[in-house]
Amino acid sequence: MLMGLRAITSPSNEGLFLPFPQGRRWVGLSQIVRLEGMVNYTTCYFLDGSQLLVALSLRVLADRLPTGAFMRTHRKHLLNTQHIKTFLSVHSLVILTNGERIPVARRRVGAFRRAYRATSLVCPFITNHHLN
Repeated sequence: MLMGLRAITSPSNEGLFLPFPQGRRWVGLSQIVRLEGMVNYTTCYFLDGSQLLVALSLRVLADRLPTGAFMRTHRKHLLNTQHIKTFLSVHSLVILTNGERIPVARRRVGAFRRAYRATSLVCPFITNHHLN
């Protein structure tokens, strides 16, 4: 049985309690690379390559996360800003630190670009890069 999540938002120790098969466990936000919604469920993708299916919609989970920690690129994707490597605006793709390529929805490209530029990310913003 999957249980709800509770956010911990102290400035130095942000994370979530997630329901793992062995019981609820605290996971630091820096360990979560991205979240992918599928109707009333969300898959959490972790830095070590593992995944966890949680019985909450992406919207509910997004409301429990600290403001600015994650960016929405698509109706089904929330990306951890710490794990954004590059934004390829020509292709409307975000490349994450783990190599995954996540699309940015056409209707969200402008808002994503503005939010990306406004953040203090060290990540490059590439406008004329060609994919290999």
